[in-house]
Amino acid sequence: MIPFVDLKTIHQPLQKQFQQVMDHCLSESDFVTGPMVRQFEQDFANYCESKHCIGVSSGTAALFLALQALGIKEGDEVIVPAHTFIATAMAVSQCGATPIFVDVDEYSWNISWKNISEKINSKTKAIIVVHIYGNPVEIEKIVTAAHQQAIPVIEDAAQAHDALYQNKKIGSLADIACFSFYPSKNLGALGEGGAITTNNEELAQTVSQLRDYGRSDKYKHEKIGYNLRLQGMQAGFLSVKLKHLDQWNERRREVMEIYQKQLKDTSLQFQSISSDAVPVYHLGVIQTSNRAHITKTLQDHQIGFGVHYPIPCHQQPAYSETNHLSLPIAERLSKSVLSLPLFVGLEKQQIDTVCEVIKTCL
Repeated sequence: MIPFVDLKTIHQPLQKQFQQVMDHCLSESDFVTGPMVRQFEQDFANYCESKHCIGVSSGTAALFLALQALGIKEGDEVIVPAHTFIATAMAVSQCGATPIFVDVDEYSWNISWKNISEKINSKTKAIIVVHIYGNPVEIEKIVTAAHQQAIPVIEDAAQAHDALYQNKKIGSLADIACFSFYPSKNLGALGEGGAITTNNEELAQTVSQLRDYGRSDKYKHEKIGYNLRLQGMQAGFLSVKLKHLDQWNERRREVMEIYQKQLKDTSLQFQSISSDAVPVYHLGVIQTSNRAHITKTLQDHQIGFGVHYPIPCHQQPAYSETNHLSLPIAERLSKSVLSLPLFVGLEKQQIDTVCEVIKTCL
């Protein structure tokens, strides 16, 4: 059996350090937004080459708070890609605003300025770009063009911890960036967690207040806020794991290189990566016109896989008002993408087996 993902391979060697984090939390009562959170925020800000980091309760909370800090409200429109996890759009809806779905690029599967520009109007108050599967968006072009029209840009970097664009870290290239630390992410907590990074002092202060009941002091509340704080224990776990992230991402790139080499002479298509980008391959995704047969064969051989994502955002039941839209590339991807096993402990022999089984289907 070859699992789709196996977190034990990175967690087991760190158990002693995780236990030390738990012991510290219990002995110091360092549970919520305390010293361990502040330490992780400093470390992650430095890691992302950003001035500020604010720890929050999840990646979705990060998106919601970023939108709130930018003043997004009912009646506003926010442009989002149709090919992404639904949280990107739902954070917009949670603000009372309207997500405007746009198609993605045929080769990178990322949102592009060409498609964004066609949807901009007087109601457009923000753009969310998603570095899908850990592949950096051509973000400089988008940020430059958006700022010319006074539209802020949010990075949804939930799948892109440590990715680079033009030798700069994802998380420092737009007005504000949002990370998820869901356990299966490249940098994952042992539970839920998220963070916001920004170089904007005012946005950082606003997010910091909003996540904690809008308070500026213990019993002084400047804004209508929320309880969306990062737990101290999760921050401690993340600090332990952050030290290994570069090494883990390098292994992900090695795994994908093997997949690409062994499957290059087949009909399968891989995500196109810009020459300016260094991806981190949160997922190892192929595109195939034969998905049903391949997935059945993988199941028969007890090989795990995933489909990200089988229903594009604009066709979700929750967004029935946009089901009529025609976004052909996102719709095609929903029927053709397939995520292969990809995790740090995946062995060469296992990769070879996955490739051999897939080749029998082509």
